Amino acid sequence: MSIAESTGTVRPPMQERSREAWDRILEAALEILIGEGRASLTISAVCSRAKVAPTAIYARVDGIAGLFWALYESQMEGVFATQEALFTQAEALEPGTKERIDAVVRAVTTTFREHESFLHPIINYSASDPVLQARGAETSFALTTRLCGLLGTGLADQRAYDTARMIQQECILRAMYGDTWLSPESESYEDFFARLTRMAQARFASQA
Repeated sequence: MSIAESTGTVRPPMQERSREAWDRILEAALEILIGEGRASLTISAVCSRAKVAPTAIYARVDGIAGLFWALYESQMEGVFATQEALFTQAEALEPGTKERIDAVVRAVTTTFREHESFLHPIINYSASDPVLQARGAETSFALTTRLCGLLGTGLADQRAYDTARMIQQECILRAMYGDTWLSPESESYEDFFARLTRMAQARFASQA
């Protein structure tokens, strides 16, 4: 059974002791997902690492599926917070300018860089799990829509749409395969950012 077949519902802890235990559970689950992979993410493994009884998990969520989604939601909150803070900075710049385009590219690449350890297993896992893939598609479309508004006039703006898709696809491939994707040598994040910026600027310089 796929971990992602059931989204579940989190029953929030009320007491301080329970909140501390739940924090340890989520931290342990994240460490296992990042360090050992989704196959190792089990109730027993999380309990052992977090030093809690299984009842501490079942009191909050319905099994491993519920725990997975609780972890997913908590981590994605951080991803969205980073992303939106950087987009807000980009919005303060004049629309259509090189500075605005650079800031938008920087916002996306920085978000992926800061949350890479979580996004790497999640993106790779989504390739084999249709429910998680669907959630990822929703998130990606929302990001495309946001980027099109920042880069141009919306989804109907072809240059903005093409650029938004390009930025996302490059960041996703880097998160999936690492910094040597299609290159014999490692590409630093600054070089990665510079390359995407050149591509974005070139697309907007064209009137086609």
